[in-house]
Amino acid sequence: MRDVVSRQQTQAPRVARDYGEKRYVQMTNARVLVVEDEPALVETLDYSLRRQGYDVTTAGDGRKALEAARMQTPDLIVLDIMLPGLDGFEVCRILRQEMNVPILMLTARSEEVDKVVGLEMGADDYMTKPFSMRELVARVKALLRRVRIDREEAVATNAAMDVPTERMVFGNLT
Repeated sequence: MRDVVSRQQTQAPRVARDYGEKRYVQMTNARVLVVEDEPALVETLDYSLRRQGYDVTTAGDGRKALEAARMQTPDLIVLDIMLPGLDGFEVCRILRQEMNVPILMLTARSEEVDKVVGLEMGADDYMTKPFSMRELVARVKALLRRVRIDREEAVATNAAMDVPTERMVFGNLT
């Protein structure tokens, strides 16, 4: 069981990586924290997200998830609800108070009330198990794209506000 926080650094974008027989090209260095206590699913998520070029960190319980999020400042968190120690709802609530990072809940809890509670606690998206890996990757990309666009707009707005004003002088008029 992978209950320790693990992180494997990726190299610069567009570097070919070899994972077994398949080779692929990394296209991003976005950091994703996967919080899941099922080792087989952790391995699958880790592999699939790395294959898309993400820098993946994993945590197997709620307390380790908080520690990893605080230390690593991920760009996105994939969060299970049913975790040892702190459950995913509590982890989401705490993280939402401390940072503004997209949270995608990935859980076996499929009741409407669970989805509503998860979204109200601060999750940005909610997927139920079993799930399609293609859909999960698409949702990760969409959440990260939205964050990137928001950041670019904020930078553009700040740049526009920081335009220095020049003082014009006409003779003795100012």
